[in-house]
Amino acid sequence: MSQPAPLTEQERCELIAFLDGELSGEQARAIEQRLSLDPRYRAEADTLRRTWELLDYLPQPEPNNAFTEMTLSRIGAELRPRPAVSPPWRMPALLSVGWVLTLLMCGWLGYAGYRWLWPARPGERELLRDLRLIENKRYYDLVEDLSFLDELSHPDLFGDESEI
Repeated sequence: MSQPAPLTEQERCELIAFLDGELSGEQARAIEQRLSLDPRYRAEADTLRRTWELLDYLPQPEPNNAFTEMTLSRIGAELRPRPAVSPPWRMPALLSVGWVLTLLMCGWLGYAGYRWLWPARPGERELLRDLRLIENKRYYDLVEDLSFLDELSHPDLFGDESEI
């Protein structure tokens, strides 16, 4: 005859919680039903009950007065209200102003560093001043040199405009 498999850790935890009275009504009923149907489960429950009954035969230590006084003094110290230590009201305001100034300084240094490391390209300022250049930039990009544009301004190239 083979040995029945021992209870799993989860089953043992559920059984201990049942014996301690820690389970809700529905969970307790499920364990009671399992105890009535499963002899392996019932045997484990009996073993645990007998083990706990043996604990009652052990001598019970009596705490001495020093232990009681020490425990009560610690509890009293924890229950006494402690004075609230609050920082002066100016400290958060000064700290906030300091953070704002630090952030502004970092922003300005970042901008100045960017302009120093990557200066404006030639012609960039002119583009910003003259909107027509920006609008027609795609046409200017097709021109290889300015001599082509100068040739376009000669009246001989297209003929006389008065004839049209």
